[in-house]
Amino acid sequence: MTDWIGQQAAQIAAPQEVQVATRRSDGSLRRATTIWIVRDGDRVFIRSTNGRTADWFRGATATGTGQIISGGRATDVVFTEAAEANLPAVDSAYRRKYSQYASIVDHLVQEGPRSATLQLQPA
Repeated sequence: MTDWIGQQAAQIAAPQEVQVATRRSDGSLRRATTIWIVRDGDRVFIRSTNGRTADWFRGATATGTGQIISGGRATDVVFTEAAEANLPAVDSAYRRKYSQYASIVDHLVQEGPRSATLQLQPA
């Protein structure tokens, strides 16, 4: 896997909402789902509000690849489960970026959604 270069992480994570499309085992893309996205420095993260049972999350962990559509631009990505050590920083990033939606963020930092945190890297 490679890292984001230049301003890529900031650009990918800038919009309030992005779409995630995971790949099937045959390489085709599943239907995109709208989600929230955050970054911590040059690291980019997404989290499933429905926890590990969400269809898009299961697809992301099954194949590990897909696309993020951000600002109208599709970027191929690799999904990896976020390390436990990164979760406090991801929680903080969600609180900062989405502070106007406090009750939703309060849900996102609970164990179910928190356990469904993925780090994105360029494919």
